[in-house]
Amino acid sequence: MRYKHVRAGSAEQYGVNGGEMTAILATGKDTDNRVTIFDSQLPKGHGAPWHYHELDDEIFYIISGEVEFGVDKKEFIAGPGDLVIAGPDVPRRFKALSDSKLLVINTPSGPAEGFIREISEFGDSNPPSQADKARFIEQYKIHLL
Repeated sequence: MRYKHVRAGSAEQYGVNGGEMTAILATGKDTDNRVTIFDSQLPKGHGAPWHYHELDDEIFYIISGEVEFGVDKKEFIAGPGDLVIAGPDVPRRFKALSDSKLLVINTPSGPAEGFIREISEFGDSNPPSQADKARFIEQYKIHLL
C-alpha cells in the first residue's frame, strides 16, 4: 500500500533557469511510475524554451499569474484555472508574463523528474552545451530545440 503526505515547503526543491523554483510533490517512486507532479513558481520572464518530450504527456494547470505558451504551431496566454496539455512529440515552450504558480504533471513519470534535477545545474550564464543536450535526449528523451 502506497501513502505519502507532503507538507507545504517540505518537498524536494530545485532552482531552475536562474529564477524558477520547482518542488517535486510526487515522484515515480511514489506512484509506481505513473505520474510526477511538480509545483512550479515562475517569476515574470522565466520559463522554458522550445522543447518536446518523446515519452510523456506534460500537463500545466495555472494556479496564479499569466503564462504565454507556444504549443505546436499555436501561441496563447493561459491564466488562473486554465489547463494546457502537450503530448509526446509536441513542441512546447512557456514564459511567465507575471509571477506565476503552476502545477505541472508528467505522465508517465521519470524522464521529467530526472531532467528537472539535472537542468537546475544550469542557468543563463551557464547554458547546457550540445553534449548536455545530447545527453538529455539519451537519458530523458527530452529535446531542447
